Amino acid sequence: MSRDLASNTAISYSASNVFPITFIKLEFLPPNDGVGTIRLHNGIGTYTWNDGSGNQNWLGTGDLGQISRIQEGEEVSPYGIQLTLSGLDPDLVGEAIKESYYQRPVTLYVGALNDSDQLVATPDVMWTGFMDLMTASVGADGGDTLVLNCESELAMFERSRNFLFTNAAQQTLSSGDTFFNQLQDMEDLTLSWGNRGSRITGRGPGFDSAPFDDIDLETINNLTAQT
Repeated sequence: MSRDLASNTAISYSASNVFPITFIKLEFLPPNDGVGTIRLHNGIGTYTWNDGSGNQNWLGTGDLGQISRIQEGEEVSPYGIQLTLSGLDPDLVGEAIKESYYQRPVTLYVGALNDSDQLVATPDVMWTGFMDLMTASVGADGGDTLVLNCESELAMFERSRNFLFTNAAQQTLSSGDTFFNQLQDMEDLTLSWGNRGSRITGRGPGFDSAPFDDIDLETINNLTAQT
């Protein structure tokens, strides 16, 4: 537990009596389109601290909130986590399911409390990822339950962006960018260097056949710049 933790937090975790606390931030769509950002912790009561956006109130869920074990391995792998909130009002469950939550950011923090139930330091980020799938269990013995499966940021490396390296695709990202505009011409470009009388050929503008010994350095540079 020593990785990049605030010194006071690290000291607290190495003490004989430890009072850990976990915070979770769920960034739903802004209030105009959704419920906005929800900040919770697995204790009781409200803690106030700055997560980078000013002092914010973090509401306690007590035993009603659970966070699955954070897995790690020797290999870089997109381990996910599961968040569970039980004992909810049915109306709240219905509203939560209707939220546009997919791929919205999730941040998990860990901290420590002193004997006075105060944070010893600002909690540290332990895990970051995105909301993936939310399911609801209605009518359970302990009340209605929400389960939110979240995937790690590393999962993005395994997901195809469905982006083509073409001029048309590049224009959708950055209109006016000419990075790929000669790509099609370069497919049939033939360059034979080092042989006297060799020719540079292609089908695009500026690629008319001509012997190397008849082309001056400025012309070659101009042709190269077009590719």
